Amino acid sequence: MLVRVHQQDEHELRATLIALRSVAGVGDVIVANSLSLAVAVAAVHTPRFLLLDAGDVPTTDIVTRLSRAMADERVAVVQGLGTSLADDSIEHGPHGRHDLTFERAALNPALGARGCAMWTGSGSLVCVDALRELLATETATESETSLETYWALSGVLLSAGWRIAASADAVVVAHRVERIESAVHADRRARVRAARRLVAGCRRSYSLRQRAAILAWCVRPFSGLRRAAFIAVLVSAIYSGSAPFTAPLWVLLAAWLPGFVATSVGLSLLSAWRLLPGDRTRWSLLSMGPACSSWRAAAQPTVAPLPGAQFGVGLVVAVTAMCLVLVLRGISDQFTHALARMSGEALMGLIVVVLWTLALSLDELRLLARRTHRRRSTRVVSTMPAMLGERSAKIVDLTPYGAGLLSQTAKVLGERALLVSTLTTRSGVTEMRVPCEVRSVTPIDGDCWRLGVKFDVASAPLDPALADALGEFCTVEPAWERLGVMPDTSVTEARRLHVDESDNDAFIGRGTLRLLSLVALVGAVASSVSGHFEATRSSATWLAWLVVAFAGVIGGSLLLGLASPRREHDQALVSEPVESSSVSPDLAIK
Repeated sequence: MLVRVHQQDEHELRATLIALRSVAGVGDVIVANSLSLAVAVAAVHTPRFLLLDAGDVPTTDIVTRLSRAMADERVAVVQGLGTSLADDSIEHGPHGRHDLTFERAALNPALGARGCAMWTGSGSLVCVDALRELLATETATESETSLETYWALSGVLLSAGWRIAASADAVVVAHRVERIESAVHADRRARVRAARRLVAGCRRSYSLRQRAAILAWCVRPFSGLRRAAFIAVLVSAIYSGSAPFTAPLWVLLAAWLPGFVATSVGLSLLSAWRLLPGDRTRWSLLSMGPACSSWRAAAQPTVAPLPGAQFGVGLVVAVTAMCLVLVLRGISDQFTHALARMSGEALMGLIVVVLWTLALSLDELRLLARRTHRRRSTRVVSTMPAMLGERSAKIVDLTPYGAGLLSQTAKVLGERALLVSTLTTRSGVTEMRVPCEVRSVTPIDGDCWRLGVKFDVASAPLDPALADALGEFCTVEPAWERLGVMPDTSVTEARRLHVDESDNDAFIGRGTLRLLSLVALVGAVASSVSGHFEATRSSATWLAWLVVAFAGVIGGSLLLGLASPRREHDQALVSEPVESSSVSPDLAIK
């Protein structure tokens, strides 16, 4: 058993080690902070070893389930099916699904059924003989075990004739949720680099099936680059006044719409609805920043003063660019006429596409009214009586490093007090006596206060027995309940997890982005109104009204109110007959 520690907290490693005590078929456990494959093979004295990342919680029968695929002697790695430990995190989209659900639950199992899966690391059972054979070749020069290493070795194993399976019958590991946005950015950037290495290093020894599997696996990592190029072309076309396509509107719709619908529905059906329509676009929008920054050297440090800006900075830049170009186009069409004029059909078509992209971007950033902000800290709901200092309280949520309480006595921020309670787990009952610091005080219904306290481990480290009990209560047992392997419980009875800390470390103020988007929608409406009355075809008229309606859906009634007076006035102008023989077209438009 090999546990890899990489930027995980101590309590996450503790939870994994606690869970491994109950896993059947696990002997010695090796914990490594930075480990090469050569050292791993030398340290392991069994034919196979289980690989886990600290913070991940396996099922008690993970080894038994994954060993079934090892009946084939040519299988080098069996990648287990994993799920997310929590329902919301930085890696979860606004729809509530984890960003990697498609790869974990649909794509990799489908490739594994053909023996061409990707080794993604944690939750895998590895054949030692396969690694020894791999290390004996000159191509195995990887140092640390990382995501890029796993993907690169997947290609080497496949080219050497080994098979990589991926279990699809049951979920065998609950993956930790990432709370640091810069770490998610680094992971997505590493995926792009690893995919580039896989495609560029395709060997002649690959079979057609293996080449198709590698290309299918690399589509999603590369989609951020494709989306960045798409937005760049779209913004440039609106600014320059030159449409990228000059075919009639009905020809473009006939060529694009069937393919768009067929691709979305087809991917959803092939993935058993793990990849819903719109998910492909959302992923590409959110991964633009990591994809574009993947061309930088791997050793280049990230920007320290902006730890929360790394993952979404590309999407924020794209939203800003789209908003600015809509504002400039609206000002030009209504007042300055500085930008090149465009035909009504082309202008309206481009604006519709920009508004559609902008709507998905704002939704992904959780800036629309129906979306909540990103959450960071996962907490376990509880109802435990406690004493905070000399006053009684009730613990309503608990983490390995703090708790939320309800108290009838207000506290002062920064106040220190002793928290006393009893923690009941599957292993037994543990008394909890830990000094705390009050970090938040929120009044609730007059005589009740919500208190947030943080364990003061700097002055008094947690007792090992209490630390184990917290890890079991807050991480291991919720994971097992979620996986359906907790005795006397079911998945529907799983302990409820919730997160109640909003992401306030945005790269740019949410209010600023909302204001900029509203101004951009005003510009879009201004351009659509102008283009509507300049156009002579019914298709441009229909697109103009679509722009106004779409802007109203995104921006609310404010934009519709701004557009209505001008629209009614211009409709009256259009209804008046104009003699084409005596009045020039330009004058009639004015």
